[in-house]
Amino acid sequence: MEKTKRKAVALILLATFIMLPVSGAYVHVTHGTANSHKWLHIHVLFGVIFMVAGIFHIVYNRKVLKHYLKGKK
Repeated sequence: MEKTKRKAVALILLATFIMLPVSGAYVHVTHGTANSHKWLHIHVLFGVIFMVAGIFHIVYNRKVLKHYLKGKK
């Protein structure tokens, strides 16, 4: 079960990591139009999802991260 959660979090991080610059660029290009406001909300939503998934990623991989920080393999 833990492996499934880690895999899901990794896929969510990947998807939002790709969509954040795409939505950000779209907001930048369409700045000032009626459509940009909707995309700004989408961009912020992707950012929040990215941050939450990042926290879960740290929690699910804390043992490995501790070893990295201590310099162990």
